[in-house]
Amino acid sequence: HEDIAKISFTGDVRTGRAICKDASATLKKVTMELGGKSPLIIFDDADIDDAVSGALLANFYSCGEVCSNGTRVFVQNSIKEKFIEKFVERTNKISIGDPLLPETQMGALINEGHLQKVLGYVEIGKQEGANLLCGGDRVQLDSDFSKGAFMSPAIFTDCNDDMRIVKEEIFGPVACVLGFDTEEEVMERANDTELGLAAGVFTKDITRAHRVIKNFQAGCTWINNYNLAPVELPWGGNKQSGIGRENGTAGIENWSQLKSVYVEMGKIECPY
Repeated sequence: HEDIAKISFTGDVRTGRAICKDASATLKKVTMELGGKSPLIIFDDADIDDAVSGALLANFYSCGEVCSNGTRVFVQNSIKEKFIEKFVERTNKISIGDPLLPETQMGALINEGHLQKVLGYVEIGKQEGANLLCGGDRVQLDSDFSKGAFMSPAIFTDCNDDMRIVKEEIFGPVACVLGFDTEEEVMERANDTELGLAAGVFTKDITRAHRVIKNFQAGCTWINNYNLAPVELPWGGNKQSGIGRENGTAGIENWSQLKSVYVEMGKIECPY
C-alpha cells in the first residue's frame, strides 16, 4: 500500500523475508525482529547457582515462547555435571498451572497446534540420540484447564551441534546442554548459526566477559544475567534475526525520517 511508510514485524524469519520482499516494491522502511537460536555460555569460574538461574530465565520464561531465549546452553566440561544436576533439580520444581494463581510459575503454550509442534521436537531430540533428563511431556490439569496446552519443561544433554533440536528454533520450553573445553572452541560453535538475536555469558572474569561479548555475532547480549530488556536498551538482532532496532534512542531513529534544512539568513552569493 503506497500510503504505508513503515512496517514493523516480529515473527518467523521466513515471514520476515516475505514482508521485506513485498515492502521493497515501494522502498518502505522496515524493522524486523525475527527468530533466534541463541547461545548461553557458562565458564567454570561462574557462580553456578546464578548460572542455573540464568539458564532457567533463558529457557523457561514465558513457557519458552521468547525469541531471545538462550536454548543452546554451553557449559564448560569441568562443571557440566554439577551444573546439570542443579539445573534439572530446579526445573523439576517449576509449578505449572493456572496463570492467575500467584504460585504458578508456568502456564500453557499459546495453542494446541504449537504444543504439538514443540512435543514433536522433543521426539526428534530423542530420535537424534540426545538424552532427555526431565520433562518434555504434556501436562494434564483438572477440568477447568483440561484443554490447556500445558507441558513440562524439558532438558536435553548429550547433544551435538548438528542436531535439529540444537540448530532450529523450537519456541518452547526445551533446553539443550552442550559441553565445551576452551573459549576459542565455544565462540566458534556459538556463532555457527544464521541467526543472531541474543547471547549471554556467565563468568567472574570481566575481561573475558567483555571479550566474549565483543565476539558474539548477536544484537542483544548479557553478562551474568539473561533476558532482561529495560525499555531504554536497544533491542534487535544481527544476521537473519532482523533489521533495525526497537526501544531506546535507536528505536526512535528507526521510526523517524531524517530531514536536512538549510536556512539562509543573508544575501545569496552567486558567481553567475
